[in-house]
Amino acid sequence: MRQMTIRGLKLFFRDKSGVFFSLLGVIIIFCLFVFFISDLATQGLDFLDNASYIMNSWMVAGMLASSAITTSMGAYAVMVTDNENKCIKDFASSPIRRSSVTAGYMLTGFIVSVIMSILTLAFGEIYILIKGGELVGFPVMMKVLGVILLSSFASSAMVCFVVSFLRTSNAYTTVSIILGTLIGFLVGAYISVGDLPNGVQWVVKCFPWAHAAALFRQLLMGKAMDTGFANLPASSYDKFKLDLGVTYKYGDWVAEPWLHIAVLIATGIIFYAFALLNISRKRNQY
Repeated sequence: MRQMTIRGLKLFFRDKSGVFFSLLGVIIIFCLFVFFISDLATQGLDFLDNASYIMNSWMVAGMLASSAITTSMGAYAVMVTDNENKCIKDFASSPIRRSSVTAGYMLTGFIVSVIMSILTLAFGEIYILIKGGELVGFPVMMKVLGVILLSSFASSAMVCFVVSFLRTSNAYTTVSIILGTLIGFLVGAYISVGDLPNGVQWVVKCFPWAHAAALFRQLLMGKAMDTGFANLPASSYDKFKLDLGVTYKYGDWVAEPWLHIAVLIATGIIFYAFALLNISRKRNQY
């Protein structure tokens, strides 16, 4: 597994264009927010002295939730290339264990996702600081890093499962484009959850990375929101958090952080198992 992981990391970071395009979804979110969405996002928030700080933090949270899956998808180009070049067939005839092959791909995706997410976080925090906001404190930063690990684990597992069905680079490119286009909507990075139709809101709330986005928002926006709503009714604060996807409500129940964490852990475990089964099935065909 260690050798498979090192091989995957070398191949990924050697391809500079692949590294760039794995971050393209994050770059698009940032550019759309800065040039088009930021002014609209703060409209109607004149009652908040720190509206810009709050919404910039909301944007960074969306970038982090998106980066975990898009950068992980970029890392799995190695797996697709191996399928296309019949390297999987070579692995099948080698003494390498099936689980080690799958775990090597998944660990590569996980490590790439973590590294790129940390870079995204650093970039986002610098942007917030430049725009007059504040850096998050050390305890909160440690929690954010914990969510990055969880989100990256779930992302690498699910993407590994999806990519295990792809045999050609063309198919991989098509799926990457679709995923990169949809991910911003599915985590509520382009449009706040409260502005979506009810049916679409339920789809978003059931999407695993929307749960990562909620955790990121709670951590990155918490201090700014507490300050901004200090002298305002609690009901308006609660509605604001629901509208921006900081918290999710299922019927009359507001989801607790433990649910978001459980969803990410379960997603990682389930899809890793599915990926292992699918790759093992393919290996048995050779």
